[in-house]
Amino acid sequence: MTRERLEVLADALLVGLFVFVASLPLVTAFSAFGAGCAVLRGGLPAGRFWSLLRVQWVPGVVFAVLWAVLVVDVILVVTVLPAPLPVRLAVVAGSAAIGAWSLSHACLGWRGGLIFEAPEPMLMAALVVAGVLVWALPPLALVIAGPLALAAESTREG
Repeated sequence: MTRERLEVLADALLVGLFVFVASLPLVTAFSAFGAGCAVLRGGLPAGRFWSLLRVQWVPGVVFAVLWAVLVVDVILVVTVLPAPLPVRLAVVAGSAAIGAWSLSHACLGWRGGLIFEAPEPMLMAALVVAGVLVWALPPLALVIAGPLALAAESTREG
């Protein structure tokens, strides 16, 4: 690996840790993810994250409720409720689509939520992989937001 790629990986992991800490009150997750995307988009040092963090309460509450519903839905269908395999796959795919859509709009800010675009399949796959990784290794929950922000930024056009 080249030095630049390692720097991007290190910045993504550090931004992931910053997003995790800033998202502890769940309503700030939208703003924290948006600031993480801004740091990774601009190639800024990870330390600029805190200066870019501007809490937006209304989109933050909507984002937190949406993510809570998606996480509970996936956990119930995959582990607790007796559902056939096609239903489980459909719930995971639907949750990944809604999650990818909300993450891409968090990168754009609250005005980005006014424009409806179909979710990116690569971002949906990144969410599913991130979910499996956090399920298998729970300590990765501390840094997984950084690679997700990097994936959201890399799937954006323009």
